[in-house]
Amino acid sequence: MRVIKPSARRSGAALVEAAIVVPVALFLLYVVFCGTIMVLTVNEVDTAAREGARWASVRGWSYNFYTKKPSATADDIATYTKTQRVTIDDARMTVNVSWDGSNRAGNYVIVEVRYQWDGLGPFPAQEIVAKSVELVTY
Repeated sequence: MRVIKPSARRSGAALVEAAIVVPVALFLLYVVFCGTIMVLTVNEVDTAAREGARWASVRGWSYNFYTKKPSATADDIATYTKTQRVTIDDARMTVNVSWDGSNRAGNYVIVEVRYQWDGLGPFPAQEIVAKSVELVTY
């Protein structure tokens, strides 16, 4: 078996390879992190819309009739929905609430949340929209 001595010409090859591979790997890692933050933001907007609709579905006309407390108005639902966020800015969140007829049991409440996202990294600024529809049961 012959022993080959490393030549002086190959002494910097690893450094050149690392100079090419490391920036590409770091960029890919950055893109993954930016995408993760975007997905988490979309998920949070979806959750806020869903929780707002669930809260509104049990505070319709019957809620006033049985508990003697006022039924939820569109403003009450919007305020509650904005409190369901964790990491997003509620100042950039718009909540629209409507009913398909009235707030009586058997009708549907529709909660739509719009959020202005600034964008991050390769993902541009955009409006994230989530809509949730629930049957008013109480």
